[in-house]
Amino acid sequence: MFETRVALKHIKTRRRQTALSMGAIGLAVAIIIVLRSLMNGSLDTFFSIFFEPPHVLVTPKDGEEYIYLYQTLIENIWAISGVVAVSPALSGTASLSHEDKVENVALTGIVPSEMNKVTRIGDRYMVSGDLDSVLAGRKVVLGTTTAEKLEVKLGDSVKASYPDSEPMNLVIGGIFDTGVEEWDESAFVSLDTARAFLGEGDVVTYIDIHLEDPEGADIVSERISAWGYKAESWRDLFPEFERTVEIESLSNDLILMLVLLIASFGIANVMNMLVLEKTREIGMLMAMGANPPMIRRLFLIESGTLGLIGGIAGSLFGYVVSAYFHSLHVTVTAATAPQPITLKFLVSPVDMVAFPILAIILAMLAGVYPAHKASKLDPVVALKG
Repeated sequence: MFETRVALKHIKTRRRQTALSMGAIGLAVAIIIVLRSLMNGSLDTFFSIFFEPPHVLVTPKDGEEYIYLYQTLIENIWAISGVVAVSPALSGTASLSHEDKVENVALTGIVPSEMNKVTRIGDRYMVSGDLDSVLAGRKVVLGTTTAEKLEVKLGDSVKASYPDSEPMNLVIGGIFDTGVEEWDESAFVSLDTARAFLGEGDVVTYIDIHLEDPEGADIVSERISAWGYKAESWRDLFPEFERTVEIESLSNDLILMLVLLIASFGIANVMNMLVLEKTREIGMLMAMGANPPMIRRLFLIESGTLGLIGGIAGSLFGYVVSAYFHSLHVTVTAATAPQPITLKFLVSPVDMVAFPILAIILAMLAGVYPAHKASKLDPVVALKG
């Protein structure tokens, strides 16, 4: 194609200007890829560390206090694609006392292995002891806030009591610290211990579900709701979280778009200078029969090519930089987390494709005015230079 050959000739012969244009676009795309990978990593970290309530919470049917036949329900939940943990729980209020200290807590019976998959308490937050210790008889695992108020340590004994409940002595089998006050005021026992304390049969009060992809929570909750249970996704449970993420993502995307937009002005400037430098050549082309649409296409192809090469190069460079930063395992300390947080740089395949395409579009838009200006030149005046 005539216009393509001429455009490529311009790109090859004007190496300095070409390098500057592609460098501006490439650097902008690389910056965007790196920052987006950090945003993706931050969101993943938030889900895995800060956001450890369930992705889906299942509670009893309307008018019922407990979930009956929950084992059958759990089997049906496991049959749903993407489910990685199903944690049943039986919760009630208990007064824990040690010597002259008394504290009311939410006493929850759990299956430690499943709860750990949802909350990571057993893996990440145990200060002493073991979450699995609740399976060894009448033992309890306490949050640090409750343990400090009762002034107890590992191996001490507390008495659990409450009206209409069966009093029992519990041995401290573990103490955890999540940094979240609500959790650190709680206490966990085995399901059997909770049933004995509350005087209930084979029932649970709720079921936590953890998914491979949190974005699928709405679909899973709708499916379970169709069975008659009340199922809420994390979006229903924590709407303020999604709004915060959406606002932050929107503001970050706008900033990144501005970076790319500013870079595209570099192409516009280069293309405009090209029109001024190639005025005589444009006149010769028009004298040889090139019409205004061909001249416009020539400059649009050239600007689009600069955007394409710069976008691809920037995308690859951004991926390499992100992968390098990710391999460094940089850690930071947050006030709300009891342990250092490792920064993640997770590159999205969608970003790797989308931003080079966006770079091409913006580069071509940047070339519209210079292309239009070139197509409007008078051939006689252009030949005179």
